[in-house]
Amino acid sequence: MICSGDQPRAVVLIMAGQRGTTESHNETDMQPNLYKKIDRDIAAQLKVLGIGEKRSQKVHFPCIAISREFGCEGTPLARKLVQKLSTNEYPWVLFHKELITEMSEQKDIQRDLVESISDENRGQIHQYIEHLLAHKPTNVELFKKIAETLRILGERGRSVILGSGAAIINSDLPNMLCVRLQAPMDFKVERIAKLLDVTPSGAREKIRAYDSKREEFVYEFTHKDVRSPHHYHLIFDNSKFDAAQLSELIYQALVLRNMLPDQKG
Repeated sequence: MICSGDQPRAVVLIMAGQRGTTESHNETDMQPNLYKKIDRDIAAQLKVLGIGEKRSQKVHFPCIAISREFGCEGTPLARKLVQKLSTNEYPWVLFHKELITEMSEQKDIQRDLVESISDENRGQIHQYIEHLLAHKPTNVELFKKIAETLRILGERGRSVILGSGAAIINSDLPNMLCVRLQAPMDFKVERIAKLLDVTPSGAREKIRAYDSKREEFVYEFTHKDVRSPHHYHLIFDNSKFDAAQLSELIYQALVLRNMLPDQKG
């Protein structure tokens, strides 16, 4: 079983979007325009997973998808999971929405992703995406690429995917653990007001606006309600458990479901 204490020294270097010195200042949730230069992040993530290097993975790993209401600790939780699950031989990686979108728009990256899976899996993914997007949403071609990216990363495993509808797109994959974070409005308002230095009323407006935008994106993408509990294995009230506690609970869920391979770190 993976030993959570066996931490590779390079794990922080491959975590998506590390820019500042404190967690609150580089929150993906709070500053969506923070990532101006992410090509190096993408290259690092894919190299860690062995994509584009024509090398196979000796063991099969789970993938964790995190959906969250705006104001919940999605980014801190994702980072703690990457740290906890990484070993020297098999580091985990974090993919956030900005990276997923950028990867989906770059032809060379899409080629490497597609070449990392078998011909049979390619056909299955193509059929799945055609069925998923049968309603022909606006920007259908971009949605196809995003869905393909999410499916390949999900099947590849060893990653935490934050947002982008990954929990819905990949809900049928046997190696997925799909998690939803929610919390009372007062909890989210207090957190956002502190992180963004805004008034409680300003924080409330941002929460409603961001949640509405996320819900619209997922519905246009999948024709499904991101708030529905049926998409998730676990739903947590973030006001009752902080990011560190949630990472422990999710780790135990992986153990109980026998999703972590026996390996030597």
